[in-house]
Amino acid sequence: MPKEPTRLKHATLFLAFIFALTFSANAETIKGVVKNGTTNKPSAGDEVVLKNMGAGMEAVATTKTNAKGEFTVSAPPSQGRPYLVWVKHQEVTYTRVAQPGGGLVAVQVFDSSANVKDISMPEHMLVLQTAPSGDLLKVDELFTVDNHSTPPTTKGGQHTLDVYLPEGAKVEETSAQPAGNMALKTPVVPDKSAANTFFFGFPIRPGQTQFRVSYSMPYNGKLQLNPKTALQAGNFLVAVPNGMKFSASDSSVYTPNQDPQIKDVTLYLVKSPQPTQKLAFEVSGTGIIPQQSEQAPANAAGGGTPRTQGPGGGMAPPNERPDPLQNGQWLFLGVLVIFLSAGGVFVYTTNVNEPMTKLKSARKVKGKTGQLIDAMKEEIFQLEADRIQGRINGKDYESAKAALDKTLQRAMQRQVVTK
Repeated sequence: MPKEPTRLKHATLFLAFIFALTFSANAETIKGVVKNGTTNKPSAGDEVVLKNMGAGMEAVATTKTNAKGEFTVSAPPSQGRPYLVWVKHQEVTYTRVAQPGGGLVAVQVFDSSANVKDISMPEHMLVLQTAPSGDLLKVDELFTVDNHSTPPTTKGGQHTLDVYLPEGAKVEETSAQPAGNMALKTPVVPDKSAANTFFFGFPIRPGQTQFRVSYSMPYNGKLQLNPKTALQAGNFLVAVPNGMKFSASDSSVYTPNQDPQIKDVTLYLVKSPQPTQKLAFEVSGTGIIPQQSEQAPANAAGGGTPRTQGPGGGMAPPNERPDPLQNGQWLFLGVLVIFLSAGGVFVYTTNVNEPMTKLKSARKVKGKTGQLIDAMKEEIFQLEADRIQGRINGKDYESAKAALDKTLQRAMQRQVVTK
């Protein structure tokens, strides 16, 4: 007759076995492949973390990519919530959303360097309003930064973007949003070597990244500002509610603009500001940026379907802007107004990009069908690279993706599957 400890041990092992079977039956498998967009080769040895996009963004599985850049992770059921795939390559993290049962997840990464020269700033924007009490001036300063490096390379390092804030500014919130991804809270660090100078350490990936600094300043009904940036901006814009008065130091520099779709806000624009131009101005009076409907920015940009926002709104990556000197500025302002009135950035909830085209998995592919599938995967990566770097507009992207989806489905149906 077995002893009691032996019985307990057997019972524990049995329960562990049953638990393992239950987990195996209910676990969800996420498969993907990582490609290095700098070398145009599979990215081997990258760390992959799978996070559940629920409360707390809990990490549920980790692995590394193999020699072909492939990875497979198993995770507990997400109850319908999507996963977020984090891939770390050379200390820079790249993310993709993965839907349960959504098929292959394709992630593109880039080599990183602190010396990337092809960085430009097409837009620098200030949005001003007063606090309800009237004793604070609240400022949202936004920097749209483009990385057109060839070959595409991420700018990393400690200083990726330097910003200059006015004397007495109290930083309240900062964020960065790469194109096609989510707005992420990221700090600005005071530069001890220069007064009122701060810097972002957030990597500037190929394509477009929007940086935001929200701050407040003591206000007695009148204040002078003299904005500047480390990069020369293609456009400089100041958005002011109509209740406030805007007076430029040089009245010939700024051009006021109003759009009926964006009510009670005036945009003061400087096209291609030169280093010799004086951008200083004075604001007086009080005013609050009014709430706008989501339809307004879509119409302001020339029509189209309004973007559905997650909680807290957010800035949409302006990949489809026809020209930053024309309608694009209104789209930028309109989405920003929603962003401000909704209450700020929500981490991991803004602009969740759609998962990659669904692909049916196969154990083994032979002959011409396998070659076709490999070619289609290559086309998917190229299409995603074009989207990330803004070389294709939204309509053309969706059309190309739909065509690839159809071709892949037909190829998968013809493939030879062996046990």
